Amino acid sequence: MDTINVLFFGSTDDSVIVLEKIAGIKNITIAAVVTQPTRPVGCDQTLTPTPVEEWAKAHHIAFLSFAASAEKSWQYQNPQQVVDALQPIQADLIISASYGQMIPAETIASAKYGGLNIHPSILPRWRGGDPVPWAIMTGDHQIGVTVVALSPTFDAGEIYAQEKIPIEPTDTSDPLRTKLFTIGADLLAALLPQYLRGKAKPLPTHKETEKPPYAKRFTRDNGFEAWEIVQSAITQGTDAERIERKFRALHPWPGLWSTVNGKRLKLLSLHIADGKLVPDEVQLEGKKPVPWMQFKTAHLAP
Repeated sequence: MDTINVLFFGSTDDSVIVLEKIAGIKNITIAAVVTQPTRPVGCDQTLTPTPVEEWAKAHHIAFLSFAASAEKSWQYQNPQQVVDALQPIQADLIISASYGQMIPAETIASAKYGGLNIHPSILPRWRGGDPVPWAIMTGDHQIGVTVVALSPTFDAGEIYAQEKIPIEPTDTSDPLRTKLFTIGADLLAALLPQYLRGKAKPLPTHKETEKPPYAKRFTRDNGFEAWEIVQSAITQGTDAERIERKFRALHPWPGLWSTVNGKRLKLLSLHIADGKLVPDEVQLEGKKPVPWMQFKTAHLAP
């Protein structure tokens, strides 16, 4: 087989897992990567490149970044500029993993073999940008990873490979997402030889009787839980399981938080015992993390 030039789209550490896998496949060459622009990170707002940009630099591979639309972050500010900038690369195949923006249809169509995306859900369930925390938070018993053809609509192309795994009672989003992308990288590597020879067939799809849920991205505000509800979960067990799932889904970001006496209180760790929510460690706005009992004694009336 001739050398296949791959144009890769990704931005996170999970993207790098996929990059490393496909870069090691015989006759595959990473022609260039497209990643999110450098962004300010941390308290000091240090401009920080994505892990994919760092990988590209370390491997002497060209990388490109494009500004997002101010109104719709999943779209480009200037899609035609993206198409024009990527055209000279003349990619044979496009692969994306944990990228988050809509790749122009013209760019996908220009690639000889089109494009494939690794998506950490059991498509068509949980299309969208943040499927793993949604699956945890809503109480799904299983999750999966799907290799899906890139299409003009997010996560709506033909499915070529899929694997399901259980969601364990202690799973949190970041490690589970990484596990899924690791599995997805292996699925993609196994699929590519047949796919590039035109012998891979899409999996049969089942007609949905209801519209599948969409996994929109979370904001900091999504971590809020009213203090009265948290107290009820602690003292009576009301909503304890739901809040514990929410904590695991949104850990470590945006985290689970409430307000006490007008100040933000972040719940850093918790568990359920005898059906009730038991905080272990909390952090009041502007203060250091402390054990729950210490906070309770100092700030909550008996």
